Order: sequence, then structure tokens, then C-alpha cells
Amino acid sequence: MNSTQGDEGTCPVPVEGAGPPDAGPVVSGRVRALVVTVWALLLAHFVATFLWAAPGYLTGLPDGEVPAGEAPATGVHRALEAYMTPVLAQNWSLFAPSPVHVDYTLAVRGIYVDGPAGELVPGPWIDTTAVEIGALTEHLLPAATERPSRRLAAGVRAAFLALPTAARGVVLRPPPSVPATGPAPADPWPGLRVALLDAGAAPGVVDDYLAEDRALAAYATQVLQASATGDDGAAGPVYVQATVVRHALAPYGTAERPEPTELALGARPPVRLPGQGDDAFGATWDALRTGASSRGGDR
Repeated sequence: MNSTQGDEGTCPVPVEGAGPPDAGPVVSGRVRALVVTVWALLLAHFVATFLWAAPGYLTGLPDGEVPAGEAPATGVHRALEAYMTPVLAQNWSLFAPSPVHVDYTLAVRGIYVDGPAGELVPGPWIDTTAVEIGALTEHLLPAATERPSRRLAAGVRAAFLALPTAARGVVLRPPPSVPATGPAPADPWPGLRVALLDAGAAPGVVDDYLAEDRALAAYATQVLQASATGDDGAAGPVYVQATVVRHALAPYGTAERPEPTELALGARPPVRLPGQGDDAFGATWDALRTGASSRGGDR
């Protein structure tokens, strides 16, 4: 007779083939590698976002509107620009000890030839920012790519302020009142570059400004073409012009909002940059303008 009972009591009989009672599921090496990869990518993204949005005293990126020549520069933001913009761009101002309470709007207009004497007559201003707000209103996931006017306005104003005082007047000069000597030059930016350098601006600062200026002229050209109706767009403008309005919010603890400041840049000839899609832009612009008008946002 087989018995497991002894003087000390009853001992359980081990079951053949049974594993340890606390053994968990086996995780394959492929799953482990996938988890490590995902965590590494998330960590890299958080580090890139922090460096991109970090204030100037950490990375050397000038804060606010400090001219580039008066603050240390860094290659970190230039290296991250292709990754962070335009979809993932973040701004430090939300968490800053002294947040930036500034908003920008951009308006454009065309300047047309009118009358036998060839006088230049400006058309009405088009508030492009007000129209683009239609892409953000009642939108669950608005994208930064749907508000290019604010990015252009902020960029060109910062580049303008980086110019020395003597050079700023060069880019504010109005066009001639009567184009009697012929059509406007198709590419005035080389001449502007020479004039800005002669006025004492550094080459890097000049190139930064001219890039913003040219992009702004190309954007204004597309807006005016998409907005042209009837006789206004028959001949097309001989110049395009843009104005940047800076709206500062009321400082903390006060109810009075400062008056907005306006920067009306000099007129430029219409220009189109490679890659601009006039048909796609026109269809999108018409949809946004119709939506803004239906909500009472048109000016």
C-alpha cells in the first residue's frame, strides 16, 4: 500500500509536467523590441519638442522680437525645423513666466493702373487672417498649415525689426505714382538687397528679411488672384502690398488693451514661387471666404 502520510502529516503528490504556479506569459523578443522602439521614439519626440519650445536662455534662440544680431544663435532649431514644422510646432509662451500676449493679422491689397494717365490706384484691403479663421472655427483638429497669414505676418515683422533703423526705410518706400518709364520690375529683390546692404544691414539679416518679403508678396499675389471678381481682376494688379497689424492683449491686472500697431510694407510686383498651386489655393480660399461670410466674419 502506497501512502504519503507520515508522522508529519500528509504531503501532496507532485503532478508530472506541471510548471511553476507563478509563471507569466512569455513575451517574444519581437514584441520587446517594438516596445523599446516606441518608447525611444516618444522620448526623442519629447526631447525635440522641449528644445524647440525652450526659451532663449537655454538654447540661444532669441525670445519674442529681439533682433537676431543682438542674441546668441544656435543650430539646434535649424536642425529641428524640418521635423517640427509645420505640424508639430509648439510655442513656449503658454508656459513662460511672462507669456507673450500678442496676436498678428495680415491684410493685402492690389495696386492697379487706372485712367489714361496711368495713375496707380490702390484696391481695398483684404483681411486674410479673418478669412483663414474660418478654417479654425468649429474645427475639431485645426492645423497650423491652415493659418499661414499669421505665420507670415509674425515672420516678416520679426525680420523687419532685425534690420537696422537706416535700412527699414528702404523696404517701406512706396512705388512710383505713375509707371511712365515702363512696367514694374519683375524681380526687385536683388536691388533691394543692394540697397539694404548699403544702408548698413548685415548680409544674413538682409537675406532673412528678403526671404520673408518675397514669400509675403507671393502669398498676396495668390490671395488677390483668388479674390478677383469682375473688372477688378481683369488686368490684374501691377503691385501687391501687405500690412501687418500687431494686437497686444491687456497686461495682467489691467482692463485697457494697448492700441494695435501697423506695419505697412512697400509694394512689390506680383510674383509666383515654384510649387504654388493657384487652382487648389483658389478652391480652398473660396470655401473659406464663403464660410467666413456665412458666419458674419467677412470685413
